[in-house]
Amino acid sequence: MAVIEIESEVDRFVLHFETDRHQINAFALATSLAGLAEAVREASSIVNPGYSVEVVVVALEEGSFEAVVRTIFEKTHSVFSHEASKAIIYGVIASYIVTKMVTPSDPTIIVNDSSVIVEYGDTKVIVPRDVYEAQKQAEKSKRFENAVGQIFRGAESDTTVTGLRIDPPDRRQPGPEVPRGMFCRFDTRVIDEDGDRVVVEYANLEISRAILARGRRKWEFYWRGVKISAPVLDDRFYDKFFAHEVTIAPGDVLKAAVRIVQRQDKDSGIYKNHSYEVVEIIDHIPRMRQASL
Repeated sequence: MAVIEIESEVDRFVLHFETDRHQINAFALATSLAGLAEAVREASSIVNPGYSVEVVVVALEEGSFEAVVRTIFEKTHSVFSHEASKAIIYGVIASYIVTKMVTPSDPTIIVNDSSVIVEYGDTKVIVPRDVYEAQKQAEKSKRFENAVGQIFRGAESDTTVTGLRIDPPDRRQPGPEVPRGMFCRFDTRVIDEDGDRVVVEYANLEISRAILARGRRKWEFYWRGVKISAPVLDDRFYDKFFAHEVTIAPGDVLKAAVRIVQRQDKDSGIYKNHSYEVVEIIDHIPRMRQASL
């Protein structure tokens, strides 16, 4: 029986793409890294309230192709937090991946004082109990679920990638490897009753025209060089705006969760973006302005 022991107490991740080419499509890498960063951020907001987290790439390596990333935590306000809790984010993500790989038949789960053992097929996974309990909280978050899905959507967009795993930095105990055939298990996109596909993407939207009133009137943004129109439906953002905590101007960037409705072309079968809604504003980044002399 294969045994995988999920580590805790690590602040670095190795994003390992299994490929014979020892290189990877840049868009696939960027998409996967952005998904990993969002998954870390969301898991941290649940596990480490009162801390902000930044994810930085510290190395790109062959073997087959790997990106080494590091998490950096900062206090956002005065809180009491156990230092070890900040280091379990890798375990939370790795444990979640294991649960998505489990076959439809119920796995055997053994809960001990310090660990949880999950057995399925010929594999045994040992997870620290605090990591397992944090993972169960994180998986309730749609944002976390979608972010992990983005890691695998990015890998899937490069046809040479045959598998993916997230390892701790010492790699003595590699994380669970997900074969390409299982990437679809992490896809959170859904088909609605009209046959449209609904996707949530995390995007940096540059403001072209703002509608500073609640409702469904559409703002105009530039996203990846393309102009799009979308209403902003985040009431908390408007609360901050009307309280004068946020000042908006053209050229500012909104880091946001965007709900995209994709409609299938009947002839080609390809899904094309049809409409957009900004469902959550995560951050507001003012446009860089030249200081007067």
